[in-house]
Amino acid sequence: MMTWRRASRGERGASLILAIVFMVVVGGVSLITLSYITNGTNQRRLLEQARNREYAADGTIEQAIARVRALPAPGAGVKSCGGPDTQTLNGFNIRVDCQNASTFTTRGLLQRNVIFTACEARSAGAHCSDGSTVVRAQVNFKTTPGPGQSTVTRTYVQSWSVNR
Repeated sequence: MMTWRRASRGERGASLILAIVFMVVVGGVSLITLSYITNGTNQRRLLEQARNREYAADGTIEQAIARVRALPAPGAGVKSCGGPDTQTLNGFNIRVDCQNASTFTTRGLLQRNVIFTACEARSAGAHCSDGSTVVRAQVNFKTTPGPGQSTVTRTYVQSWSVNR
């Protein structure tokens, strides 16, 4: 009878395979982590730009509301609201268009409303369109009649919307 003997190979080379597997796993985890870091940095930059543009539009609308509030008789919502207001804030050139939206209430009182639309002014003379609007606000100016003129006594923000 013949007996077959198996040649003993030992464990030589096993540590090399384990080292290669370890390097591949560590490399894969490192790539995934780097991908998350890069993506987070890019998203932060985009978010920061959007936030700065919204703040600039908000500030320019606030300035336009203050200007319209100071208009002489017959006051905001009846007299032309003027404009456009333009201002450069946070590196963005913002334009604010205003439009009177006066309506009569059921009691015959005049609601002196003005709609302000802010957009990024990309070209001179271009009006804000629905697609370029950053902030839109509808403001009511409460007036008190005075001798020969009416003055704005209160300002109510009826709506304020931000488009991203």
